[in-house]
Amino acid sequence: MSYIGNMPYRNRIIIYDAKTLSSVYDQTTSGMADGISLEHTIPANTLTNGKKYAIQGQVFDSGDTASALSDKAYFWTASAPLFYFQNINEEDTITTASLYAELRYEQPEWEDIAEFRFQLYDEVKNLLSESDIFYNTDNMNYAFRGFENETYYHIRAVGMTVNGIILDTGYIRIYVKYQNPSDFSNIHAKCNENTSVVTYATNFTVINPDKSDIPGYDDQYEYHNGFINLIGKTLVYDRDFILNGDFTMSIRGMNMYRTTTILQCSDSDYGFTVSSYIYDDQRMRYKLTVPNGVCNYILYTDPILPEAGDIVTVHIRRVNHIYQIVCFADTEYEEKHTMWFGDKRPTDSSLALYDIWIQNGETGVTRVDKDNVTVFYTPYKPDLLAENKYNIWIGDEQV
Repeated sequence: MSYIGNMPYRNRIIIYDAKTLSSVYDQTTSGMADGISLEHTIPANTLTNGKKYAIQGQVFDSGDTASALSDKAYFWTASAPLFYFQNINEEDTITTASLYAELRYEQPEWEDIAEFRFQLYDEVKNLLSESDIFYNTDNMNYAFRGFENETYYHIRAVGMTVNGIILDTGYIRIYVKYQNPSDFSNIHAKCNENTSVVTYATNFTVINPDKSDIPGYDDQYEYHNGFINLIGKTLVYDRDFILNGDFTMSIRGMNMYRTTTILQCSDSDYGFTVSSYIYDDQRMRYKLTVPNGVCNYILYTDPILPEAGDIVTVHIRRVNHIYQIVCFADTEYEEKHTMWFGDKRPTDSSLALYDIWIQNGETGVTRVDKDNVTVFYTPYKPDLLAENKYNIWIGDEQV
């Protein structure tokens, strides 16, 4: 408070509901023993998040003479933030030994997070491990790893905003049950009925390794549009990666115009190395080197000259110890972005460049990858639109 007069001794605070002007808090301090006479601490749980209030102050000197009440000052209390795991629900069954958790934070007044961390508990909520404290909200994802099969766990995230609001997702109970195949050969297919596109996936799960997993490398891996950012980094698979017998392997990447080693398999019986080299004419070729007794078995691709944004694909095939390597550049690659649906604007930390937010009236906000959204350009409403509530129909003369 600001006050001119005899030495202040205590003070009084009155807080009103700004809508009804009814008093919700009226308290006078008892003297200098309570602290500095021109400051007043409002106890926790006195006010409600997301409401507007009016406040008046009054000061008493040592003779208990009261000043006039100050003019009313109006203020808002911040709305209660949402802090939750977007891709994990209570009692979910996890089918791998690791879990890539996506944490979300939403606050209508855009109050920033000061810090947050992730925690893993056993079935009876004994703390098993916790992450370092994170301060940057550009990436709020985290990999829980080392799950034992047929076991219950609780995952949790806790944090605090810059103004001291405590954040807590609560304990999310999950059950881990996964297969332990002798060879990693399971293939799963999923068809998009709207586009007739079939997506195949194996039971490999790629996760963000902690920096402690790769000696000498301090940065965690980053993911963007389905690609791992390996610029200036090295990714090491030292287990659960088997290439016995015949196989076909595809390596896809951006920014692959360089002279470097792309992939190295060190197995003594089935090892090989894929490298790239830029020649004087600026064209690049890929080289496959396979140990073959005294000398090496070497193959080269045709030369290519990819642009910076092209996706380069390298195919490697082995049949009865006979190898083949080919490569090509995909010049029609389009960067994919995310769509958000709901009445709550996604936070800036969640939005990427060119992401789209569609305010469709649904409570909260839901992120939907563009791969799962079909856009119809037709003069009439398509029948297929009802099969996916996130499909979009844009009226147009095109058919």
